[in-house]
Amino acid sequence: MKSEVTTAERVESTTALSPSGGVTARAEPCPRPNDDESAAKYLFKLSHDVILSLDRVGNILFINQRGVQLSGYSETELRGANVFELLLFPQDRQIARAMLADVLAGKAREYEVRWKTKDGAVIHFDGATVPRLSDAGEFLSTLCTLRDVTERKCAEERLRKSEEKYRDLIEISPDAIYVVDANGVCVLGNRAGAELVGLPRDELVGTPVTDTYLPGERDLFLERLEKLRGGGTLRYERIFVQKNGDNLPVEVSVTAIRGGYFQAILRDISERKKSEALLAGEKRLLEMIATGVGLKEILNTLCLIIEEQRAGTLASVLLLNADGVHLDCIAGPNLPKEWAQQMENLPIGPCAGSCGTAAYRGSPVIVSDIATDPLWDVPEHRSSALKHGLRASWSNPVLSSAGKVLGTFCMYYRERRSPNSRDLELIDLATDLVRIAIERDRAEGALRASEQVARGQVEALTYSLDVLATAPAPDKFLGQMLSTIGRLLGAQSVILWLLDESNDALVLRAWAEGTNFAMGDPEHPFIKNPSSWKEDPGLRELFFSGAPVACEDVEHDPFTSNDLREYLKAGGTKKFLRIPTLVGGRVKGFIGIRHGERPPYRPEEIELAQALAHQAMLAIQLNEFAEQSRQAAVLEERNRMARDIHDTLAQGFTGVIVQLESAEDAMACCRRKETNEHLRRASELARHSLNEARRSVHALRPEALQRDNFWEALKGIVKNTTGGTNLHTRFELRGRLRHLSPIWQENLLHIGQEALTNALKHARPRNFETRLIFNSKAFRLELRDDGNGFRTKDQHDGLGLAGMRERAEQMGGTLKVASARGRGTTIVVTVPYPPRDGFAVANNHESRPRRNDGFQAVKTVRA
Repeated sequence: MKSEVTTAERVESTTALSPSGGVTARAEPCPRPNDDESAAKYLFKLSHDVILSLDRVGNILFINQRGVQLSGYSETELRGANVFELLLFPQDRQIARAMLADVLAGKAREYEVRWKTKDGAVIHFDGATVPRLSDAGEFLSTLCTLRDVTERKCAEERLRKSEEKYRDLIEISPDAIYVVDANGVCVLGNRAGAELVGLPRDELVGTPVTDTYLPGERDLFLERLEKLRGGGTLRYERIFVQKNGDNLPVEVSVTAIRGGYFQAILRDISERKKSEALLAGEKRLLEMIATGVGLKEILNTLCLIIEEQRAGTLASVLLLNADGVHLDCIAGPNLPKEWAQQMENLPIGPCAGSCGTAAYRGSPVIVSDIATDPLWDVPEHRSSALKHGLRASWSNPVLSSAGKVLGTFCMYYRERRSPNSRDLELIDLATDLVRIAIERDRAEGALRASEQVARGQVEALTYSLDVLATAPAPDKFLGQMLSTIGRLLGAQSVILWLLDESNDALVLRAWAEGTNFAMGDPEHPFIKNPSSWKEDPGLRELFFSGAPVACEDVEHDPFTSNDLREYLKAGGTKKFLRIPTLVGGRVKGFIGIRHGERPPYRPEEIELAQALAHQAMLAIQLNEFAEQSRQAAVLEERNRMARDIHDTLAQGFTGVIVQLESAEDAMACCRRKETNEHLRRASELARHSLNEARRSVHALRPEALQRDNFWEALKGIVKNTTGGTNLHTRFELRGRLRHLSPIWQENLLHIGQEALTNALKHARPRNFETRLIFNSKAFRLELRDDGNGFRTKDQHDGLGLAGMRERAEQMGGTLKVASARGRGTTIVVTVPYPPRDGFAVANNHESRPRRNDGFQAVKTVRA
């Protein structure tokens, strides 16, 4: 291409693209218009394409600056180098040599080629090569121009990979994906899409999507596409019509994409819809069970719900008959009645069809082919099932919470069929619901029987309370309780025996015959020999198991000892009940209830006897607890008196001694005035201690706390006790003083007094420090002295320290003592605050209700 210059003037400035893509100005001399060689060199230098010349074997004759820049080599390294060996990819060399051969033959060529630069980078080029020939037509060299298209190639590669990834994602998606045009015709579909429609992949393209709509809904699809032309996504549910005519519920998401196309993603939600229907059915059944609907109606409804879940299912429920051998068909709304009768006639066993075998084994039975399965090898049973068109039968036993067989749940099919995992889950769910319904029905029956027992218990309890109100003596009450048991159960006699664990012998506690309270028959084997009960197998079992024992025939009962049998027969006893009396789950004795001729004992009668036995044992326990409580109260009062006297007299006497010793020292130094002051203080302390002792006897509050709060009272006692002595005292309050309850203030005051007394008696300190700290979670009382101290490992826990610990524990706090020889003693009492609403800060303007008596709310009024 020739350059054309339109002006003869020298242009001092040109523009060129910078490496970053912008336009930069630089001064370049422009060649003259008639200087063709200079113009070519000028274009050669400024070109953004690579321009190079090769000889006939591919050696570089010259290359422009752009080529040098892209290659990464210097111009010296490039000139004379073979382009095939230095720059071209090995895979591209054959094509390049073919191109060179064509050029040598005088042909121009266009091609694509890749360079590998000095630093290893790859550059893609679009190239064009033409031969340079002499005037005589001889080959001189090739002239090549290469345009860098690396960015375009990279973009194309990214696009290709993106499209491949998109296709892969579509293909592996479990959802059906279609791309349709503006007319609703499918132009692309994945494997799941073809399977959903029911067509081969090659037939899917070109199919109108409206073919999958119900006839009355086909106009809706085009309306939806029209709404999406502006962009966005539509989501909805619809019925999908398959090629074979089956209908499936699907969830649809349609999105507008480029080129006027639409992408539709469809998900089969058949299982979700069935799960929703099953959940709704389960809820409905539970409501029926809760509201007391009849068992037969509940189980028939369950069968219908299961049949809706699986097409072709015939569901049934059978209950185990009271004889434990046959099954009764209670539900099976769509089963032939003749077949239901046939199932009831066949006893359960190891080879009794599906239901009979499942009930016998207590485990599931899956029969996929009734005609050939050996479990159906009962001729009349198999033939009857086949006669009614039944071909497969899956039965699950219904087990109670205790593991006992209640019946069976069964699913029949009219073709040979094996269950999948979803079928097995459905069977298990149905079986659980059947169990709940049966147990609820039986629980209601048991409740009605229990109500009858409860009425008897209420009657007995009312009578017992009347007796207890008029004759509270425990022995009398026990006699009345035994008489009540005998009256309600029509017994000959009722006897309470207790086990003396010290010698493992029975002790007669009470004996009632009718309304008479007997002292007991000295001829009774257990009275003659209290340890002979060990020879009775029934009693050994009772004490071991803690369960009632009913003897229906004394004459032949193998669990009754011979001595007891002969004694009971002599008294006309034919039957007896033994009811264990329990305390804390341990058998402490038993109540024996004797009868003559009578019907067998019923469960509710045994239950009533147990309830009344518990009342009798409760009376014994109450009597024992009352005695223990009385003794504990006496002991507690003694401890309180000892602690309070110690905290008043002992501590007061310590103060008196300190003052008298100080008076003695002052008298020795002839300081009469000081002596009199110490004697006066000693006298005041003595009178104060006497008053406190009297108040302690009457359990009154300390006098100091009636005048001041705890902190001020404690400071006053410390000052009065140590006044005029060499002991230096220091007081410190941190935080805002809170109002403590009276009992807490009293405990803290006595703890402070005891710490001071111990220091004065034993430590001989020079300093005594009292610190009270209130923080956010607890308050702390610290009492320190710098006296002799003691070893904490030694035993020093006398009445004083014991009393301090007891007082700290009463407040829910802890007491810690730290001391060492010659290093003084520190006593720290830490008490956590009650719950947040349990206290009020002093000087606030509102109060809260207390949750305990740890703090008192103080009511104040704004000024």
